[in-house]
Amino acid sequence: MRKLLIILALMLPAAVFAQDARVLTLDEAVAIAMEKNKSIEQAKEYMTYLQGIYVEERSAALPKATLYGGVSRNRDASTGSAVNSDVYNSYNAGVSVKQALFTWGQVGAAIRAAKIGLRTGDEQLRLYRQAAVRDVNVAFTDILLTKQLLFIAEENVKQRQRHLDEAEKKYKLGTATDYDVLSARVALKNAQPDVISYRNSLTVARDNLKFILGVDYEVEVQGELKPADIKPADYDSALKSALANRPEILDKKLMVDFNRELVQVSKAGDKPRVDFSGSFDRIKLDGEDEKNLTNWSAGVNLSFPFFDGMATKGKIIQAESDLRRTKLQQLQAEDSVSLDVRQAVSRVKEAVEVIEASEGTVSEAEKLLDMAEKGYRFGVKTKLDVDDAEYNLRSSRVRLAQAWRDYRVQYANLLWSAGIIGEKKDM
Repeated sequence: MRKLLIILALMLPAAVFAQDARVLTLDEAVAIAMEKNKSIEQAKEYMTYLQGIYVEERSAALPKATLYGGVSRNRDASTGSAVNSDVYNSYNAGVSVKQALFTWGQVGAAIRAAKIGLRTGDEQLRLYRQAAVRDVNVAFTDILLTKQLLFIAEENVKQRQRHLDEAEKKYKLGTATDYDVLSARVALKNAQPDVISYRNSLTVARDNLKFILGVDYEVEVQGELKPADIKPADYDSALKSALANRPEILDKKLMVDFNRELVQVSKAGDKPRVDFSGSFDRIKLDGEDEKNLTNWSAGVNLSFPFFDGMATKGKIIQAESDLRRTKLQQLQAEDSVSLDVRQAVSRVKEAVEVIEASEGTVSEAEKLLDMAEKGYRFGVKTKLDVDDAEYNLRSSRVRLAQAWRDYRVQYANLLWSAGIIGEKKDM
């Protein structure tokens, strides 16, 4: 009974947790992250900020209208007599309008730059969404791995318990010594800390997934650690996809276009500019001689800052330097992505090779353990033979589980490197 209680105590917390947690598939976890992930929320707010910049820059091409008005009390002392001076009230109201007609391309370039800025916000949002999908894949798979390792550790505890029961049984029959019983009991106790450690690791892994999802409730995952299929990794197709789809690459290309427009904005600083301005006023005077006056004006104004102390030239130098710098950053980003893809492909291939090498080993180790246990029961194998077979089987299972995890994580990283993770695109 005491042995049974020990095993139940090791298993119970996981069962209680599973009843209270929300069980998620990988697709469900990704969907939640798209709605609640904090980084994605920040990227959406940045999109709103860029929209505000676009509206601000677009306003330069639209008319500016201003309403104004006032009231004043006046005294006309031109008669020279304070007694006979005229006192009257003056009311005025009007509207003025200004409109840029020609700015040497400055306004148009600024609006185009703002539109490009909006597109960079789109790419940043894609970047954070793809990062969230990748992180969810990793966190989800880590939970599956830890659950598998916990299962292996629990099976090891059960195996050690059976060995202890067998040793005690043989001891009562006189075919085993107290050394055999003590050795089996020590082996059981040595196996129990692994269960405790993996259970704690499972809690940490679940908390990590909660953090990525942006939720405050407990979560559990549902799925198989073993990959449904093993897909090959090809460097050329992955690199082609990365250069066409990676948000970082597209962002750098947009920044080149953005800075090209800023060069145009700077060049217009010392060029002629034409603006329209107009106003309409209504004035009312009340007193002995009440009057209503109407004034209006309209005109086209030309301004030409042909010399501004070379301030415009300095701005052009800065803008052209920024343009050259962003072109270099684009080339550097492409080189970095190329290296990133090459490493991702290499890691996927390594994981595939480890899986192929490990899958056959597990079945062979299971047969070896079965043979060792039968031989031990019939007295033709020693306890050491059984221990070696158990260790080999446990190591093979752990290695295979780790290989499954590595493949799933590295393939997700390959899709991230190719710029298509979480999107309906193929390499």
